[in-house]
Amino acid sequence: MHSIQVYIDETLDEKSLNELKQLMQSLPHVTNVEVNSKVPHDMLVEYEEHFNIPMLVMDKLHHKGLHPDIISG
Repeated sequence: MHSIQVYIDETLDEKSLNELKQLMQSLPHVTNVEVNSKVPHDMLVEYEEHFNIPMLVMDKLHHKGLHPDIISG
């Protein structure tokens, strides 16, 4: 399993973080998503190996009007 840590420039409230978590978990081959309202800029996305999920995650976040960066992968 692989994972990426995403930094989101915008400060999101708990409701928005949970909505993003649900969106990310609905993506094919994503196995887990972790968010924490105490660290509202960070999201961890775990996904199955052999799939190019990081670009899909970035695309979905951009379409939500957010400004994400991958800070570790």
